[in-house]
Amino acid sequence: MRVSDLRVGLGLDWGNASPGCVVFAAALPNGHVHVFDEYKFQRMTAKDVAAAVKEKCADWGLSRVPSCACDPSLLPATTGEQGEWIGLTLMRHGLPVHRVSNDRVNGWQRVHEALAIDPITGTPWLTVHPRCKYGSRTIPLMVQSRNNPEDLDSDSDDHFADSLRYLLMGGLRPDTGRRTPAEVPAYSGAWWRKMSGNRNARGVLA
Repeated sequence: MRVSDLRVGLGLDWGNASPGCVVFAAALPNGHVHVFDEYKFQRMTAKDVAAAVKEKCADWGLSRVPSCACDPSLLPATTGEQGEWIGLTLMRHGLPVHRVSNDRVNGWQRVHEALAIDPITGTPWLTVHPRCKYGSRTIPLMVQSRNNPEDLDSDSDDHFADSLRYLLMGGLRPDTGRRTPAEVPAYSGAWWRKMSGNRNARGVLA
């Protein structure tokens, strides 16, 4: 199955002095979501970031650049504000961004739910391809905020995690309604995982 045959969405965490990141994800026929690529950038203009994302989309055979969920601070909250915001520059250069909620607690809950195990396949509802080396390196390092256990430490290297949070808040979420616990075959690996549970899980993304 080709990426171009699937519904694809992007998530963007903007950065300049700090790194920024774009995640590329596809909704799979079985209700899962797969992050198949990433683009990490730093000290780049919005025009150059848009061009790089468009090039990656073309490399994946996409006929158009998918909608990209981003931090609401990249776009004006009201019409008529003077000056060109970063999001408007991205849009002008072909990256169709749209603002989503930056409520961190609700966002991390979406990530937490996406990383839960599908009882049928025994795999997480959301998976990340090994080519996403930045995400594979940084996601396991996320720790809870000292001040709010429902949040992550925002001083960590959380840019891939943030872009994933925006992606899920933007609507490209696993369709967990396609599976029910009753469908788990008795005594299968998924059945044993469901029965035993994960008693060692810790943290927001556990």
